[in-house]
Amino acid sequence: MRHILLSTFLVYLNFRRQTWRILPKYLKALLYIAFINSSYYYFFKRRILWEFQSNNLNLKVLRIIHIYFITPLLFLLCMKDLPQENVKLQMKHIFKWSIICAFCEFIGLKTKLIFFKNGWNIFWSWLIYIFLFTFGYINTKRPLFIWTLSVPTLLFFLLKFKAPIYRITILGPLFFFIRQKKPTL
Repeated sequence: MRHILLSTFLVYLNFRRQTWRILPKYLKALLYIAFINSSYYYFFKRRILWEFQSNNLNLKVLRIIHIYFITPLLFLLCMKDLPQENVKLQMKHIFKWSIICAFCEFIGLKTKLIFFKNGWNIFWSWLIYIFLFTFGYINTKRPLFIWTLSVPTLLFFLLKFKAPIYRITILGPLFFFIRQKKPTL
């Protein structure tokens, strides 16, 4: 229920800040963010680094709320007042929002809305928020560059946190279309 309250609060903040006005500009960035966020659950499904907790909501519903509502709403709030010309001010703004989000996540950790495992901690969450806001913003201007940067970033996290990579993980959904011959007797 607290995750629903958080979502509702973020909807209220976004409504109040009128972030729907910047939605067309950042729509591709939001799709990129949702894809990358979903990739975490795909690659780390057997070695979760963080997980949300709720007594009222199914885990899949909870993940969907965070991937498609909470994270995009946070991104839009950050982008609303992002300085457009001065790179130093942009970096300062993103740094500030990353600290705010990491602090809120820390509160979530203390109130048992989320838990960390397998070496994950609040520092890594803070770093992820920096990537989220930076890559999301740059994706609106240079998407190919960001997709290129995303590969080594993903590889770093896969190796650092020892994601279990199996043949099925690499082939993914295509695996179901590849038929193996059954031995004849």
